[in-house]
Amino acid sequence: MSSQLPAGRVNCRSELATKKSGGGARLPRLRITAGHLVTLTSIRRTPELLELRIPYGSFQDTATFLLLSDIHIDNPKCERKLLTKHLDECRARKGHVLMFGDVMCLMQGKKDRRGGKGDVRIEHLGGNYFDLVFGETAEFFKPWQDIILMAGDGNHETAVINNQEIDPLENVTRLMRSTGGCIEHMGYQGWVRFSFSRDNSKTRRCMLFFHHGAWGGIVTKGVMGGGRYFSIAPDADIVCSGHNHERSIVSHPCYRVDSGGRSWIEQRLHVQCGTYKEEFKGTGGWAIERIVMPKSLGGVWLTLRPRHRGGVEISCTPTT
Repeated sequence: MSSQLPAGRVNCRSELATKKSGGGARLPRLRITAGHLVTLTSIRRTPELLELRIPYGSFQDTATFLLLSDIHIDNPKCERKLLTKHLDECRARKGHVLMFGDVMCLMQGKKDRRGGKGDVRIEHLGGNYFDLVFGETAEFFKPWQDIILMAGDGNHETAVINNQEIDPLENVTRLMRSTGGCIEHMGYQGWVRFSFSRDNSKTRRCMLFFHHGAWGGIVTKGVMGGGRYFSIAPDADIVCSGHNHERSIVSHPCYRVDSGGRSWIEQRLHVQCGTYKEEFKGTGGWAIERIVMPKSLGGVWLTLRPRHRGGVEISCTPTT
């Protein structure tokens, strides 16, 4: 049975410090403490790599992460109640949140041909549309900003960068950090390294590669992209992608051998993180006319456990 902190004894806090990189730039560093038993340290090693250091006391200890993509928080079709439920559940599980693109929709700008009067939330009606979206997004996530560790760009964010010369997530993460948040702004693709360590024991690591997404398919639902991602990132134990709003967990085991000749089958998982944007309700609309198919709403729970023989045990389940 996995060890957990006793209910009612969790006292989460975040302490922002700084760490100098080799080039002299100051990179943010985070320590999150739950009670007096668990300390998670988040270090931005490079623009591409975020390292999460997790101390453990036994090989039964686990760490929980909520994997999210394609939230589209500013769209009226975003299921905010469901998202709130999952974020509250993540806190209750003493977990942390990783977001992989399209946190915002951002299609109601003045010159955006995709815009429509029925697709803008009342909070965002104003001449400073982008400012209103950024501020309201940061305010929405504020109750959980101490457990949200990163947000990567998606195609909706990069479209605004390319067409409006505004960086959406840089603005949102800046606002969240100004009020005590610990979030890192990552790119369209990158790495998260999970490092489990304890005194007098070797560190157990696993690597997560994320890419907002490039491949879909109405019939195949994007699962064929898993093999492509693992060929792009052969060092990955977990691949997370989004973009197509599909949710799936597909195993891609591989055959490995160490320097001493010991061989084994290593588990690897391709995770498509789903969406919170419900586009298929009603009698018409873009998704219905294009026969895009109903999508699975929610995210994915990632549970990691350091193994006695080395490495990290990985398991994933969809949120409900």
